[in-house]
Amino acid sequence: MSKARPKSKLDIGLSFRKTSCNDLKLWYASGEIPRSPGVTSPGPQFTPLIEIAVKAKHLRANLRNRFRESINGSKLAILSRKIRCLLCHNTFKFSLFLLLLTACFPIFRKKNLLTDVLLPEAKPLSFLFPQNVKLENIPFQPRDPSNVTSIILHSTEKRKAADYIRLSIENKFMIHILVDKFGVVYADPEFLKKTFLASPGLDDVSIHVAYEGTQENVLTNQIQYNSIRNLIAQLTEDISIPKSNEDIISKKGIFTHNQAKRRFGGFVDFSMCGGEKLIQTVLADIHGNFYDEDHWKDRYESGWVLKKENKQKLQESFKPTNGRGITKAVKTAIPSIEKDESGFPIESYRVRYTHRGRINPTCIVLHYTAIPDYFNSLKTLENRNLTATLMVDKDGKAYQLVDELEERAAAATGTNDNCIQIEIVAKDTAELIAQVNQTEKVKSLVIELASKYKIPLTNEDITSYSGIFSHTQAKKKWGGSIFLNAKDFDPGEEYMELILNSIGGKYFTETNWRNRDGLDWAILSRNFQP
Repeated sequence: MSKARPKSKLDIGLSFRKTSCNDLKLWYASGEIPRSPGVTSPGPQFTPLIEIAVKAKHLRANLRNRFRESINGSKLAILSRKIRCLLCHNTFKFSLFLLLLTACFPIFRKKNLLTDVLLPEAKPLSFLFPQNVKLENIPFQPRDPSNVTSIILHSTEKRKAADYIRLSIENKFMIHILVDKFGVVYADPEFLKKTFLASPGLDDVSIHVAYEGTQENVLTNQIQYNSIRNLIAQLTEDISIPKSNEDIISKKGIFTHNQAKRRFGGFVDFSMCGGEKLIQTVLADIHGNFYDEDHWKDRYESGWVLKKENKQKLQESFKPTNGRGITKAVKTAIPSIEKDESGFPIESYRVRYTHRGRINPTCIVLHYTAIPDYFNSLKTLENRNLTATLMVDKDGKAYQLVDELEERAAAATGTNDNCIQIEIVAKDTAELIAQVNQTEKVKSLVIELASKYKIPLTNEDITSYSGIFSHTQAKKKWGGSIFLNAKDFDPGEEYMELILNSIGGKYFTETNWRNRDGLDWAILSRNFQP
């Protein structure tokens, strides 16, 4: 037989589990412990153990009763008495363990962004405000700090910090933080709780950080650069912002205002605000990942206000289904369109294109080709997988490019589902106005199409999709072009005024376009933007 293991203090304590509290009290009073099966009486030297056992017995009984009450009537009530007692016995220990664990390890605590994210050296941004402006008077929308996921970097360029802030206020914009040329940080004390207007499309999730000067200034000013780098490093760590500029579509990361403009629009001009070279240097220093424009996520896909085209990809994907030499155009009743002897559009002047469905025309958009040759313009449309409805050559002859006038064209983002698209061959607005025969043909086309489709002769409200509009107006509203500049005129407002006024229409200048001062335009009507 194997030798029995000597009883430990734990064994002795466990042997009392089935005894009553009254028995324990008697043992404690007499100083003796009666013999239990398999246990030798330890004597008075174990009196402290008995005292602990008595107290433990009371505690277990109390916890067990409370636990029974809490589970009374529940599914747990059907558990055996032995299992219930075991749960009761360990509840207190387990609860204490969880309490200590969550208190001691930060991973279990939710960061309080308003108290944990601190800029102790920052001065109030209001120090840069004009004297008659107070911080509480700056318009903002409240936001949940936990929704902040990005940093947008802006630059004052050649403006002084105070002038930059003044112009921002005057044009109803604002930033959250500014770093001046001395490396001093100015911040709104509640920058995480406020949504300021600075970059529509990203404002609700972004911290707008501006620096005084150009990126070249900063890269040669070590004090200012260190301040910017340390600020961005702290914000990315404290708020868990990805240290990358790859995916602005997700609205998570560190981006220049330049990149934000290209994706979401909402800009006054296309200056290179923010500085890609600076953000590349900062990301390298804080162990982040920088991507040039060609490698931004989905840069060559649709959805960008400023499009970027990959010529090789366009050529590989271009598989025309309709047009010249593929499908036969139907006869047209529009007198101003050139036709063959059978009344069909002239085949050699048509475009090869991808069929995109049909439309019910309610508007017309005028373009100029920026190429002073008809067939080169036609080739450019095909190379870019685009098409217009009609094209008017420099000699004043108009040609139908698609099979039917109601074919959906692809020429002006935002209007293709509703508008007939007319391309006019010329390198610029001045050449357009000088080509008298061509201008007369455009007037005739607009009159005939407007009559056929009941289109009003006005350019007031492009969002109504009812009228005669320039491609410039469409670009300023929706973007979607590889050429997008606040001063870009296609075919030129001077030309639009000439056409509309000479055919009895009503021309509206840009300031009088419907809701032109709204924020839902790709190009905003403001004098300045941070």
